[in-house]
Amino acid sequence: MICRKCNTLMGPGKALEQTYTGTPDFPGDTHPVTMSPGGPGRLAACLKCPTCGYSVTGGDHRDRRE
Repeated sequence: MICRKCNTLMGPGKALEQTYTGTPDFPGDTHPVTMSPGGPGRLAACLKCPTCGYSVTGGDHRDRRE
């Protein structure tokens, strides 16, 4: 895959994914829940550009050039 920002060949890498936490809106009820960024994060495999650091996770292959 080619980097969409600097046109360099991307290689395998690691990235931190955002995780979310939820708080019930009403005491004693489980729905609805307000979601907020938080938690420890999660390590994810990605494709990363060695030149500019741009990364892609989760099968986003729109820019794939073979």
